[in-house]
Amino acid sequence: MLLLVSVLAGLLALPAITSRAEDVPPDANGVPKDIPKTQSPALDWGMRNLDPDQRQRMLRFSTFVNGGIPDDYQKAENTVGYTVRAISEGGQLYASHCQKCHGEWGLGNGDLAYALKPSPALLAYMVQQPVAVDQYLLWSIAEGGAPFGTAMPGFKDQLSHEQIFQIVAYLRAGFPDLDDKPPAKRGPGAAATDEPDPRTHTID
Repeated sequence: MLLLVSVLAGLLALPAITSRAEDVPPDANGVPKDIPKTQSPALDWGMRNLDPDQRQRMLRFSTFVNGGIPDDYQKAENTVGYTVRAISEGGQLYASHCQKCHGEWGLGNGDLAYALKPSPALLAYMVQQPVAVDQYLLWSIAEGGAPFGTAMPGFKDQLSHEQIFQIVAYLRAGFPDLDDKPPAKRGPGAAATDEPDPRTHTID
């Protein structure tokens, strides 16, 4: 009982806590002058001890999960699918646009990777995460990393949504070895190239 009384007495002795708004004179509109008009995302409090690479990726994930991306990406439909043709063509696009940073197998160890900070994402692992739905990957590739402080360029002016979804098909297939040329679109064997690829899933 004595301990409880001591604790309560200590709390009562604390100085009154006032908000900053009461201490700062307001401007002409009645808003305190040095109160920020926007707050950092609440997620920041849990990320203060993360390294820069982890922090920027968590901010990107949070932005997507909380609906902070344009409807054009949020509602985009992958009409390309995961066919052998899509994977093959996506592989050529990956080699041309992504490999120099993300590496041949998506391990973040491309020729330019060590000059970049934060480092390129390990796509081989990231593509398996629950957040990495098609719309997330489309948005990330199209818009790049500038809003999150990374060096990844946005490809929306170079690649169509269809081409980005072809890259997504290649990522989901596990970065397979491919021939130099995509499968034939006409002639013998062409029909088989539009079959679902078993390395991704069996959805038609």
